Amino acid sequence: MKKVILIFAFALTSSLTFAQETVKDTTATAESVKGTWDVNLDLASRYVWRGQSWGGNYPVAQLYGTYNITEKWSLGLWTTHNFKKEYYDANGTTKGYQEIDFIVNYLVNDFLTISLQDYYWPSTDRQEGVSNDFFNYGNDSSQTIDLMFMFDFTERGLPLWFTSSTFIAGNDFRYKNEFDEKGKQNYTTYMEVGYNVDAPFGISIAPVVGVVLNNQAQYYSYADYDKPSFVNLGCKVSKEIKLSENVVMPIWLNYTYNAADARENLQPLGHQFLVAGATISFSK
Repeated sequence: MKKVILIFAFALTSSLTFAQETVKDTTATAESVKGTWDVNLDLASRYVWRGQSWGGNYPVAQLYGTYNITEKWSLGLWTTHNFKKEYYDANGTTKGYQEIDFIVNYLVNDFLTISLQDYYWPSTDRQEGVSNDFFNYGNDSSQTIDLMFMFDFTERGLPLWFTSSTFIAGNDFRYKNEFDEKGKQNYTTYMEVGYNVDAPFGISIAPVVGVVLNNQAQYYSYADYDKPSFVNLGCKVSKEIKLSENVVMPIWLNYTYNAADARENLQPLGHQFLVAGATISFSK
């Protein structure tokens, strides 16, 4: 069963648009990073990822971090939960949501990181036809593997980033017709480009444009199924507050406009989300 069916019949950056992409790449620094690590906690008003709203309009807590094994390799973990036990509310819409992701990063050079991310989103209660088994990548699973190429040109003096993301395994299947029980891997691809602007008073502004290229597997439920769609047009405004030498607390506001054409789960002019949050970050 595809992810869209599990939710409607998911879940930065929440807009954390950051979500999985938020796991920081601390390997791209001039100093040695071997053995260093960071831990982060996001508290946000809801979970929006790549223009998709997972778990309804409920506050979420998201814990994530990175450990740098060598100068090139790092491991990451990302989690989210909205603390709702029921998967659906009385109206049959999404309520409870949880996710845990396992991440391996490889730093190719000072602007390119290759990342392999395992998304695991088990249902918060038992659902018929849905398997919560780990390492199940079939069409009844709650797991997908994402291969990402992340370009960040900050070290080259240009505050621009570009990400290309393709699902290479897991519950991302398209079907020829209603009789096609097995389906075929769709390799759904998402691309995103963003830019960081330093504003007065220590404020950072980051506009972003994200597009889904091939959504025939309907993995992105707030997106068009038969053509590319701009699901993540937004801007994040943040300010970092330093609490101590090793602890900082960015506060942020993220606006996302989903410009996909109107369909069952979209409003006539697409979906708009405004997410507020704070992050507590500790690094060593």
